[in-house]
Amino acid sequence: MNPAQIEDTLKLVLVSWIVIIATAWLMGRLCRRIGQPPAVGEIAAGLLLGPSFLGLFAPELVTTLFPPEVKGPLALLAKIGLLLMLFQVGMEFDFSHLRQKSRVVVLSSLMGILAPLAGGLAIAPWLHSTFAPDLPEFGFKLFVCIALAISALPIMGRILLEMKLERTALGATAISAAAIDDAVGWIFLGVATALIKQGDHFSWLPFLGQVGLIVVYFAVLMKVVGPLLIRAWRRQCERHDTDTFTPGYLALLLCALFVSSLITNKLGIFAIFGAFALGVALHAEASLVKAWRARFADFVIVALVPIFFTNTGLNTRIGSFDSATAWIGCGLVCLIAVLGKLGGCTLGARWGGAGWRESLSIGALMNTRALMGLIAISVGKDLGLLNDQLFTMFILMCLITTATTGPMLRAWLPADLKKLVPRD
Repeated sequence: MNPAQIEDTLKLVLVSWIVIIATAWLMGRLCRRIGQPPAVGEIAAGLLLGPSFLGLFAPELVTTLFPPEVKGPLALLAKIGLLLMLFQVGMEFDFSHLRQKSRVVVLSSLMGILAPLAGGLAIAPWLHSTFAPDLPEFGFKLFVCIALAISALPIMGRILLEMKLERTALGATAISAAAIDDAVGWIFLGVATALIKQGDHFSWLPFLGQVGLIVVYFAVLMKVVGPLLIRAWRRQCERHDTDTFTPGYLALLLCALFVSSLITNKLGIFAIFGAFALGVALHAEASLVKAWRARFADFVIVALVPIFFTNTGLNTRIGSFDSATAWIGCGLVCLIAVLGKLGGCTLGARWGGAGWRESLSIGALMNTRALMGLIAISVGKDLGLLNDQLFTMFILMCLITTATTGPMLRAWLPADLKKLVPRD
């Protein structure tokens, strides 16, 4: 590609990027005004810009805003955004509450995994035979179970902050349970990715060797790489009398992030798992997490993550629901997702000793899928486990479960906590 072609492509990418950032920001602000988390608006913005909405009324405008030449560059930017976002999510994990080992946390997180898995096993055979008989059956069923079990820890944190509930026992319990569920879900997803990528050449010995290498690598991150990076961080803070990044340390951290991503890719799972694992390895260093959040969090959320949402929206085709059966399938996916996560977590919290209102509130928070669900679904799409109809069903499930979290939480909060919630 010569310099003139690069300049022409850059102009097209910048126009698309401007539209994405502006639309996501406007929709996020609109949703916040009606009591929804901004993530709902950001996801909706992606759908609005795609064939499911704008494409119905002005398909030529969609082509103008997102011509074929920008699809590759935007997809690359979206992937880089996901790497940075998953790194940030890993650092935001707070495992301190897990030391309490409370019955509510353990049982609600356990049921938040088991109930969705049972629901996935119940509906996956019908979904496969009805909508995707040509897709790998085992991989498809495995993916459905994982997609239903994921929670959206970052969005849950944003909801708790906006409702002034982050320092309450309810907030700590929900965050702790979600941390367990997401950690288990990402482990399952990583193992499933390695399993499915072997395809027809699958054999247990190479697979177990691959899983063993992944486990060893994650242990090296937690016990060696993470502590070394933390030590280097403390040294640079003392030497330069600062609590933010020096250029040298930032270069070291970014190189470590990208190398970790490359290693997990080489190990047979997606690069985002390496970014997430490195973030978890650094989560205990509060000043490092705070510095990253102050320097990069807004840029990642405002400029990069919306590209991922828009790419998702451009691949979501509600028009592919060409029969009543497709809409029934979508409704079934949403119903089982809610029954599994909301119902399972509520029952688990109740069995752990929480009151009904507190249990329902924990279930409502755990039910949100948002960004983490979309990432899991995109992984399924990349693995060839979802066609357009099924991809759209699970995207709508993520949007609906996220949009219903706020209203359910406001309805079910215990009376003493309702006083803390700001009025809209």
